[in-house]
Amino acid sequence: MEHGRLIEALTRQGAYCEGRSPLYAEVLKALAEDAAEAPAWVEALQAAWAKRRFAVDWEAAHLLMAGLHYWALRGEAEELAAVYPSCGGRGFDAGGAARAFLRRAPAAFWEQLREATVQTNEVDRSVAWMVAAVSLFGERPFHLVELGTSAGLNLIGDHLPHECRFLAESGQPAAPPPRWARSPHPVITRTGLDLNPRRVAEPADRLWLKACVWADDSARLERLERALEIFLRLAPRAEGPRLVRCAFAQAPEWLAAHRPPVPGEALLVFNSIATVYLDDAAYAALRDGMARTLGAWGGRAAWVEYERPRSAPAAPLELAIHRPAAGGALDTQVIASGGPRPQELRLRRSGELCAA
Repeated sequence: MEHGRLIEALTRQGAYCEGRSPLYAEVLKALAEDAAEAPAWVEALQAAWAKRRFAVDWEAAHLLMAGLHYWALRGEAEELAAVYPSCGGRGFDAGGAARAFLRRAPAAFWEQLREATVQTNEVDRSVAWMVAAVSLFGERPFHLVELGTSAGLNLIGDHLPHECRFLAESGQPAAPPPRWARSPHPVITRTGLDLNPRRVAEPADRLWLKACVWADDSARLERLERALEIFLRLAPRAEGPRLVRCAFAQAPEWLAAHRPPVPGEALLVFNSIATVYLDDAAYAALRDGMARTLGAWGGRAAWVEYERPRSAPAAPLELAIHRPAAGGALDTQVIASGGPRPQELRLRRSGELCAA
């Protein structure tokens, strides 16, 4: 990543964290200022990312912060652990602690950043597929497949508590979709596809999932721990969550081979803050492949995305439903919008759907 772009990414992410994560706002501001002086750690970071492409700049900032948090959690960054609340620290001069660690970071730290990926583990985003499922399918049983699933925690969202409020387009409180929060949904199978799935039973993977959460967001860290335990409890069941190594580009073919149409059943494919990492060509290819695969279901399948609009990456996330249309295309309908952690969803009148 070019030097100026790195500084801009750290600066913008720091501004985003203002009012959301005071700790990370402080760290990112300090690192942006330090990076302007071109310290040795910037050269090491650029070398680690020399062959990487970031679709959105905040991915790079997230990844650097997750790496710092991971090393603090594993007990190999004492200066960070002393200021990170997740490690029992008190948060004094977090920026100085981050600079100090980066100046002495071992080669293994940079090697990890070379290959690691930011993980989508905000389990409240499962609200999106739950709302779509009752709107689309009613009581019809369906197969659930998540793209870019990370550890698959969104696959079990209907077994977790949620605090989502619903608003009308005007911003006034609105009634939630009927039965959206019932547990469990009539899910036949739950499968997560990811190029590098994280295994909840593996301590290192659990630690990385935790590292991808802001170190001062205790509420989200608690939700993550609860989701991890419930996932492990559900995994042995026949209808429990399963993870499969599969890239986005191969997802339509996997679906065609492993989730063929069955009379009386439906298919819901879901992703959240995942396709944003694809460039335009890769996303267009995925959309074409999904249109072909879903078309075989004859109207009983949908691709549900909870993503930022590709044309407006700073806008609220949109809950979009893609369904097969005539001519091998997809018909797209945006039924709601919300934040990265959907504590509230603003419903659109145009999002009233009939069950398939």
